Amino acid sequence: EQKEQVTPRRLAGGQFMVQLDAEGTYQCSLTGLIFEVTGSVRITYCLLSWSKYARLVEKPWIVGGPLFDVRCDAAPALTSIQFPHSLCLAG
Repeated sequence: EQKEQVTPRRLAGGQFMVQLDAEGTYQCSLTGLIFEVTGSVRITYCLLSWSKYARLVEKPWIVGGPLFDVRCDAAPALTSIQFPHSLCLAG
């Protein structure tokens, strides 16, 4: 599946914003997030610190990747988000 690379606008407080004007699959050039949309949408997102949320992760789960706060002005148009991740197969 073809993804269009988009470079977000940087906002105050470490936030990013993309304005997607048409249906498609878009990948953020800075964070690796992939957004599938059915129409025009504005998406604002930022990285959060795990220090505030790590206690919510219960064993056997462990903190293992970036934590994002994603907001959308037209939620029904945002059909999926694919988050970057890592996989450790050792031990």
